Amino acid sequence: MPEEPGLVVGGGRMADGRCVIPIIRTFTLCLGGAATVSLTPVAIVVVEGTREYLARLPDAPEGIEDIFETLRDEIEREKERCTG
Repeated sequence: MPEEPGLVVGGGRMADGRCVIPIIRTFTLCLGGAATVSLTPVAIVVVEGTREYLARLPDAPEGIEDIFETLRDEIEREKERCTG
């Protein structure tokens, strides 16, 4: 039986002086002794100095802005790690 898709914060990377952090939808399907994992980027957080932008990708779920706030602690950790 498939699990409910969830969103996770991917590892941030520096690019042209900006920290780029992917938001990824995860989906796991377990059948018998095998598991399949699907990872789909749905949004990108771009941090430039004190500014932060959320870019929605085509597969972004409705209400991503609200979901985004539930990931705030993880995003802040990635920002620190990326810009640290």
